[in-house]
Amino acid sequence: MRILYCEGNMDSSVGGSHYSLFYLVESLDKSRYEPIVVFHRENRLIPMYRQAGLDSRVFPYRDAVRFAARLSRFGFAGRFVQLVQNLVNIWRMVIFPGVRCALYLRAHHVDLVHLNNTIIRNHHWMLGATLARVKCISHERGINEHISWFSRFFARRLSAIICISGCVKDNLLKQGIAANQLVVVHNGLDPDRVRAKVDSAEIHQRHGIEPGSPIIGIIGNIKEWKGQDVVVRATARLRERWPNIRCLLVGDTEVDRVYEERLRSLVAEKSLQDNVIFTGYQPNVADYLNVMHVMIHASVLPEPFGRVLLEAMAMKKPVIGARGGAVPEIIVDGETGLMFTPGDDAELAQEVAGLLEDSVRAKQMGENGYKRAGQDFGIKKNVQKTQQLYERLFS
Repeated sequence: MRILYCEGNMDSSVGGSHYSLFYLVESLDKSRYEPIVVFHRENRLIPMYRQAGLDSRVFPYRDAVRFAARLSRFGFAGRFVQLVQNLVNIWRMVIFPGVRCALYLRAHHVDLVHLNNTIIRNHHWMLGATLARVKCISHERGINEHISWFSRFFARRLSAIICISGCVKDNLLKQGIAANQLVVVHNGLDPDRVRAKVDSAEIHQRHGIEPGSPIIGIIGNIKEWKGQDVVVRATARLRERWPNIRCLLVGDTEVDRVYEERLRSLVAEKSLQDNVIFTGYQPNVADYLNVMHVMIHASVLPEPFGRVLLEAMAMKKPVIGARGGAVPEIIVDGETGLMFTPGDDAELAQEVAGLLEDSVRAKQMGENGYKRAGQDFGIKKNVQKTQQLYERLFS
């Protein structure tokens, strides 16, 4: 069975979806499945895909045209121009590329299209699969407050939608997506592959961290909904007890420049320049997890999954997550980690302080988390459930 996988991210940034796709495709039973992976933009992970022997290609995608914004205040004329813009973009971004996708699927004898991100993207591939009479499924990795009629139209034509958590499934049900289309398959991880490649002393030296300093951190692209500002405010509180505390913000700073500037202003306002460290994008987050005493997940909006929690658990690190979205599906509160009210930096600081003061408890949580990551979220279980879905679609 030849399967075309599409990573639908429209810029060159790298997120959890790229890694989740990689681990899935790399672990497929190659005697039964032949994967082709396509991206819309060049990105840092494509060499990793190709090094693993995966057929990976860049399939360029046009950006939307925007010429109606300035005329929106001109009543009927503005609405008419907006309608024209929408029609142009439907042709430019769905119909024309959809025909190209159909021809591509036919030419490469693809049996199944597996879209990696969400039902609100990749409509051109959905159309292409329909025209080519090829089955199409999509991952849903987000919790969208609103799904347009346009997306629901295409979603009804999908053979299945893979939800990465129960909360993602519940949200789609509320949006009117049919229950018989939805399958929950949690993201998978091989804990034994999450390993530091450099010594912790090198990370300390790289960022001027003194030996013995308590280190906390958050991992993820710098985006407002990820809640890095909550962690910075909690760090300001914790500094009163631990003046030498260090907080690592590990993630790409180019995704949301406006929020990044606000974040740096907050650091300056709280006089935390010596305590908060922006590391930028890191190809191996395990190097930084290795030096953390506590890893924090602080999303202020419901988290669809939270892959970084699994990565920290794989490193036997105690985790603290914002209580929302899929986080309660991953963390067993008080056993494999702790949870706090999203956005509440005072509560977060209190939970972090408890773990920094009780190293025995923190270590036990790390051990419990490691076991849970392997037993309940192992990549083998993820691949097995996904391949079972493939077989069911073609049975």
